[in-house]
This record gives sequence, structure tokens and C-alpha cells, in this order.
Amino acid sequence: MQLAMGGSMPHVEPATSTRTTDDEVLLRAPSSTYDWERLDRAVRALVTQHESLRDELSSLRADLGARNQRIRALEVQLLDANQRRQDTSKRLDELIAQLDQLDAQLATAEPEE
Repeated sequence: MQLAMGGSMPHVEPATSTRTTDDEVLLRAPSSTYDWERLDRAVRALVTQHESLRDELSSLRADLGARNQRIRALEVQLLDANQRRQDTSKRLDELIAQLDQLDAQLATAEPEE
């Protein structure tokens, strides 16, 4: 067996050895034919898996886009609600101030007994 330098996986010569239960080494002759049908099935399975994952990714991106739009709409509603709350709070403060002023005027206008 020879090792190729520089690759991530070592190169193995086609003739490989296997051990039997008696620890005898048996050599297999290199095969002159490659299992093209098996390779074709594996490639087709990978293509199918890739297409499925691509469709799933597209669906997830669409969901994410819809979710982002919903978030933006809710943020706008939140800003509007906060503005209305501040306006209402300011108006209530003004009304309380007017009531206090009217109470003070009534207190000074009432004849003392």
C-alpha cells in the first residue's frame, strides 16, 4: 500500500488485503470494472436530497420574510400605541391640573362660615 502525499485522504492501491480468522492475508485482484450503477444511484440520491434541501431552504426563507414583515408591522403598531399612551398621559395630566385649578378657585370663592 502506498500513501499519496498532500491529499486529505491517503491513496490506496486497488489490490487490498483482508485478514481471515486464521490471520492469513488474502490479496484481492484489482477490479477492472467500476460499479457505475451504484455510483449513478448515489449521485441521483444526492441530487434528490439537494433539490429537497433547496426547496426547504426556499420555504424557510419565504417564512422568514413573512415573519420579518409581521415584525415590522408590529413595531409600527407599538410605536403608534406608545405615542397614543404618551398623548393620553399628557392630556390626563392637563385635566388633573385644570381640576386642581378649579378646586383652588372654588376654595377661594366659597364664603367662609
